[in-house]
Amino acid sequence: MSEEANAAARLTAYVELLTRYNGALNLLSAQGLRDVERLLADGRGYATLIEELAGSTATVVDVGSGAGFPGVVIAAMLPHATVHLVERRRRRAAFLELAVGSIGLANATVFSGDVRRLTAVCADVVTAQAVTTLGDLLGLTRHLHREESFLISRRGPDWRSELDAVSGALEGSYPAALPRQARVTTAGTSTAANDAAVAVVAERDLDQSGSLVALRLTGGPACRSSG
Repeated sequence: MSEEANAAARLTAYVELLTRYNGALNLLSAQGLRDVERLLADGRGYATLIEELAGSTATVVDVGSGAGFPGVVIAAMLPHATVHLVERRRRRAAFLELAVGSIGLANATVFSGDVRRLTAVCADVVTAQAVTTLGDLLGLTRHLHREESFLISRRGPDWRSELDAVSGALEGSYPAALPRQARVTTAGTSTAANDAAVAVVAERDLDQSGSLVALRLTGGPACRSSG
């Protein structure tokens, strides 16, 4: 069976698990359950962007995985990636453990707790389904970032207003010679993205509303891991 067929079969089994356990574990709202196909499509969008930016073998930390969006979908779509599903709520973390085992996601692990307590992981990519602001997401996960890493998150229309906070969170990591105007940039502008500590490298419209936004982060302390 091809990787595409395997991914489709695993996601079908995953949706069946969601439907079976949703009532008992309150995994999704009634509207969320009706919107499962859209949530799957969004998750595939994350996977596509991760592969384009960081490759198919990236290490991904999905913050606030909840019922598994987008982390479970990413793991199914990118079987050679390593995906850490981080969820503080015990019931949902337990469901994620069940899903990972039941549908055969050997590349995914579940961390039940606060992402600030996650250690020994070096992430190429951090994802989050709009669980917090971009600045806060960076602050919560900076200890996990490689020297070059990406934040990918679903955002509303005013997401660019969050960029100053992202820049501020990295302020202590900038080389002294780096001019302020080069610290946040958008790929394609006159300031090269490779010279920016924070660069907007992708913004893609999602089917229903909002955008999938990717920031490239460089400089500052790299994570510490044995792997």
